[in-house]
Order: sequence, then C-alpha cells, then structure tokens
Amino acid sequence: MAKEIPNDDESFQKLFFRISGTGEGHWEIERPQSTITQLVRRNVFEGELLDIGCGIGDNAIYIAKECRNVRVTGIDLVPKAIEVANEKARKEDVDIHFQVVDMLDDLAEKQILKQHFYDVILDAAVFHVFSDVDREKYIKNLEYLIKPNGLYIQLCFSEKETREGGPRRIRKVDLHNLFSSNKGWTIESIEDSVYQSTPAALLESDRQSYLTFIRRQVTSTVNESNVKLN
Repeated sequence: MAKEIPNDDESFQKLFFRISGTGEGHWEIERPQSTITQLVRRNVFEGELLDIGCGIGDNAIYIAKECRNVRVTGIDLVPKAIEVANEKARKEDVDIHFQVVDMLDDLAEKQILKQHFYDVILDAAVFHVFSDVDREKYIKNLEYLIKPNGLYIQLCFSEKETREGGPRRIRKVDLHNLFSSNKGWTIESIEDSVYQSTPAALLESDRQSYLTFIRRQVTSTVNESNVKLN
C-alpha cells in the first residue's frame, strides 16, 4: 500500500522526524540516487565534501568508495539516521565522519563545523523543505562553510513536478534571486533531473527535480569573516 505524503510543511516535517532512519521514509531507497552516481562519473567531487541531509548515508558512502582523494563528511538533523549511517559505513569499511547538525543553527557561533573548509557541498533534497525565512538562515550557513570558489550542488524537487504531495517545489526564478552574483554566488547551470523514491511512496515514480551547480565567488560582496544569523 502506498504511504501518504502530507501536503503541508508542518505535517511533512513531523513525518520526516518520525520515520527517518527507520527504513519507512520514501527517500530511504537503500542505494545512492542515480543522479549521484552520474555525478561521480562526471568527476565533480573533489577535496573536502560535505553531504548536507545525508540521511542513512547511501550517497556519502558511495562517493567515499568511488572517488579517490575525496574526504566526506555527512550531516543530518535526525540522530537515528546518523546512527544508521555510521553502522553502514562500518560495514562498508569507509572512513566518513557523520554528525548530527541542524543547518538552521548559527554554525558560526557554535563552531560545529569548520569555516570556509569545504570544496564541495552536496544538498540532495534538503533545500526544498525550508520556508522563505529558513532559506536565508540556511544560505548564511552555506556561506560560512564553503570555500571561496567552492561548489554547492543542489538536487531538489522542481516546479516541473506538478503532482501533489511532498515538499515545496523549487523555481528557477527563486534560485536566481537567492544565489545572485551580488550575493556572492554564480549559478553555473540548472539541469533537469529526478529524485528517486521507494516503491512504497505515494507516487511510485521519480520526482521531477532541478540539479543546480552554484559556485561561491572568490571575491564576494558578502562579508564572510563574521557570518551571523539574525
């Protein structure tokens, strides 16, 4: 039987916390997303990689196994998911640092993760869960974490996905406004892609998504030395 996916953000978040790491989440497909395997073949991962919203670790573990000279850190909001990810990494004998982190916290103040440390930041189905206010907090933390000239890769449900259910859809106009050049970002490309779900999901097929490559400018109009969240 297909599982219901709530339409409103609050109900979706409650469902997310309840089932993440249990194997019931429609996003826990027990393998890397096909988009991630394609990115590995395209050699886009290098250096220090941060996987935001790593969940049970399938994407991070695959990247760590397939990419040489890539050091992977995975973070997620749900402790149970991180627990499962750590166990999977041990079984696969890969060296990944998994950690419980809330990307809406003030990371600059808490110093949970290193400032301007990550060459690549991967966001597979995280950005689309945020409200407009939370988007701004999240982006401030991206600015704190990413190296100058670092690459932020975002895979999220797109406006082309018209079926009901799940998180909000990402529009190209929003991406261009939020990651504009006067904010210290350069959108290199926005590609049509898919986000895969389990057969038990309400919609037993892939969700239309955008795969967006966003570069942090070396010389930015944003003061990166003292990033503080309001």
